[in-house]
Amino acid sequence: MTRITRTARIHKPQNDVIAHLQEFFSQRPKLQVRALGPSTAGVEVQYSLLYDWTRVAPPRGGVAFSWRAAWRGFPSFGATLTVRPAGQETELVLEGSYEPPAGVVGRVFDRIVGQKLAARTMDALLDQLAHTA
Repeated sequence: MTRITRTARIHKPQNDVIAHLQEFFSQRPKLQVRALGPSTAGVEVQYSLLYDWTRVAPPRGGVAFSWRAAWRGFPSFGATLTVRPAGQETELVLEGSYEPPAGVVGRVFDRIVGQKLAARTMDALLDQLAHTA
C-alpha cells in the first residue's frame, strides 16, 4: 500500500471551500485524472462529507472519496480531503492511498515512477479544486 499526502491553500473562508467541495464532487461522478504524461484516465468517484464531531455544533470538516478507473493499469485510490482554516486562507490536505497493480512489477514501478505520477495527479486535483473554488 502506498500512502501519499499533498497540500494546497485557497484564499477563501473554510465554509465556502467546504460548500464548493460538496458541489464539485456531487456534480462530477466521473473525473478525468492525469495518468502518464499528458494522458488522462476516466475514474468513477464516490464521496461523503466529513464532520468534526469534537465540537458542539459540528462543522463540515472535509470530504472522503475514492475512485476506480476502468483501465486496470491505473490503481484504485482512496483519500481524505481535510479542510482547515489557515489565517485568511484555507488549507486543503489530501491524504490518500492506493495499491499498485501488477504485483511485484507494479510495486517496483511504483517506487521508481508511480509515486511521482500519483503526486502529480493529486497536485492536479488540488489545483483544479483551488481554481474552481
